[in-house]
Amino acid sequence: LAGLEAIGRQLEGTEFWRTLRKRWIPAGAVTATVLTGVAISTLREAPQYQSETLILVDSKSSVSAIVGSGSAPAPIADPEADLSTEIQILRSRSLIAKALKTFDKTKFPVSVEEVAANLTIRQMGKAKVLAVSYVGGSPATVKAVLDALGTAYVDYSLESRRSRATNAIQFIKDQLPKARETLGQSALELRQFRKRHGIVDPDSYAASVVQTKQSLEQQGYQAAITLSQTNRQYQELVRQMASVGLNPQTALASSMLGQDQGYQELAKKLQQIDLTYTQESLRFQDNHPIIQNLKIQKAEVLQLLQQRTNLVLRGTGLQVDPLSVSASDASITQTLANQLLQVQTSLAVQTAQLYSIRKTQNEVADRFQQVPQLQQEYAELQRQYNLNSQAVNRFLERLQELGINEAQEISPWQVLEPAYLPAAPISPNLKRSLLMGLILSCALGMLAAMMLERLDEKVKDLDEVKTLTGIPLLGTIPKIDLKVVTSASEGQVARHYAYSPFTEAMRSLALNLHYLSPSRGARTLALTSAIPKEGKSTTTYNLGLVLAELGQRVLIVDADMHRPTIHKFLQEKNPLGLSLVANTMGLSTAIATDRPWQELVHTGDSEYLHVMTAGPMPPNPMALLNSQKMTDLLQEWRDAYDYVLIDTPPIVGITDAQSIATRVDGMILVVAVDVPPRSAITRAVEILQATQCNLAGLVVNMIEQDARGSYYQYYSSYYKDVMAGINANDQNSNGHNGHNGNGYHPEQSQVRQR
Repeated sequence: LAGLEAIGRQLEGTEFWRTLRKRWIPAGAVTATVLTGVAISTLREAPQYQSETLILVDSKSSVSAIVGSGSAPAPIADPEADLSTEIQILRSRSLIAKALKTFDKTKFPVSVEEVAANLTIRQMGKAKVLAVSYVGGSPATVKAVLDALGTAYVDYSLESRRSRATNAIQFIKDQLPKARETLGQSALELRQFRKRHGIVDPDSYAASVVQTKQSLEQQGYQAAITLSQTNRQYQELVRQMASVGLNPQTALASSMLGQDQGYQELAKKLQQIDLTYTQESLRFQDNHPIIQNLKIQKAEVLQLLQQRTNLVLRGTGLQVDPLSVSASDASITQTLANQLLQVQTSLAVQTAQLYSIRKTQNEVADRFQQVPQLQQEYAELQRQYNLNSQAVNRFLERLQELGINEAQEISPWQVLEPAYLPAAPISPNLKRSLLMGLILSCALGMLAAMMLERLDEKVKDLDEVKTLTGIPLLGTIPKIDLKVVTSASEGQVARHYAYSPFTEAMRSLALNLHYLSPSRGARTLALTSAIPKEGKSTTTYNLGLVLAELGQRVLIVDADMHRPTIHKFLQEKNPLGLSLVANTMGLSTAIATDRPWQELVHTGDSEYLHVMTAGPMPPNPMALLNSQKMTDLLQEWRDAYDYVLIDTPPIVGITDAQSIATRVDGMILVVAVDVPPRSAITRAVEILQATQCNLAGLVVNMIEQDARGSYYQYYSSYYKDVMAGINANDQNSNGHNGHNGNGYHPEQSQVRQR
């Protein structure tokens, strides 16, 4: 209770609380209607019973199949795995229909749709236990349904497990030929690689290539050294032959020709022909047939000798005249020629050998650069072969295991706790329903109050009025239920108003008016409002009363001839007590007749306060207010009083206020909170601005003391302390002839509000 009271104090000053206090009737109606509907609906609801059974789900030994060749086996289910998939399967209509086939529907008439709609399956935390609950209209039906479902679920688990094992075996049998085919393809590619490159192992091949490369480098180095030595020997033989006057080319050719048997036979035949020719030339002349025949034979032998020379020296680059060679053959030193020929032959052989070594080195270098690629290709083929081999072995092992498991399969699920026969219905729960209905109805009632407040076009607070008008704020007046003093017995109450927020607000407004023009002050002020019932007349009279208490000479003029009000605040003493002043003569009399206005003024609650009532209602009040006589009266009142407060009709819809707006020193717009619509306030401001009058300021009336932006909530506690002190003084000052302990005169502070 203390907590609720504290919350209530916090909400009391909020806009929500003010709205709820204002709209409590529709909010209460909505709350009562909703709560009544909830109560009736709860009482008419048929009773429902609920029972529950627990199913132990053993998922440890669930069959795991191998997906695809070369893939890893699926992991065994986690002991704390989510069972949402199993729950959806158990809630399926096909499984429920299977369970109801063993059900006596004549005794328990339920349908698959009804069971599916009222069936609830949930996992117990992270445990492998499913709680299956069912709600129905009969306790026996609820228990029978759960028993049938429990049996069906256990049978389903066994069938599902066997089905999974069978499916896994069939899957492996389907995948095994593909895996074997893939393995054979890998082995074939490996063999083709070895055959294509002529190697068994790229690593061994790489080692042999490195060794060959190193050996060729050593051989090339030795061949280069030997070739260099042979070349120097050849140069030395050439120098020796040149020193004895031999041509190395001719000597080499002669040596080669001297070793050729065919050449030697032709050379001997040529010598024989030359000898015969010499002998016969001594006997015959040149034209003799024998001589001519010998010339022909010599020419033929020379031609054959030339051909044989070309044949023997072909490829050596040596060119020599066969006759010159033959002629100088005797002068050639056979030893030097033979040595030169041997050295030149060795030089050619060694050059060819070095070239062959260099060529082989280049080939080995190319093969060495191909080694990394061959190793990578071979490693990939070997890895694929190993994977495929492992996949085939895994399939074979798993196939054997699944066959054994299928033969040993038992039911993995069991009913951990059978269903019980419910003793009491779970619904309707009258207490819970009424509590929820109360909460819902209160929420809807508050929502209705807030919606009505939103739809209301009236201004809600001080800030909204200030924003809407844009006029400087002169004062704010709280909403307080003040009484009009009508008898002597109420005098004791009236004097408490001197300490009320209303009086303090009036005093603040009076001071603000004084500060409008510090040098002289605003002398004539007209107060108007947008629509009636905004407290304009009450504000006018009480403002005049406060100014009079401050020692200012004040005249209050009631210029609202349509609905005059000021005369109701006046009280004149007579021998019989207090009585209201009749509105028989007033402002209309002063304007329409020649009677002096001084005779029409009444004395208010203070000797400084004078009041002129509206008087009889004329046919056209605007004509009177717009006359020259009214202008003259305003000037006379300025000279006679410190302040002239004129109560005018509402400015929207009535032109009376516009008639005197430009003749007074300032116009004050009074706006009551939660009374006029926004459109009326906006229109009032537009009219006042159109008249180009001196708009003195804005007075916001009827503000809730706890309203947002209001300081009156801080005054309340202080005011209570003051009132407590006054009551104590009243008890101690009985019989003091109308005065309180502070010398206060009730007659001078009767603040009144209609």
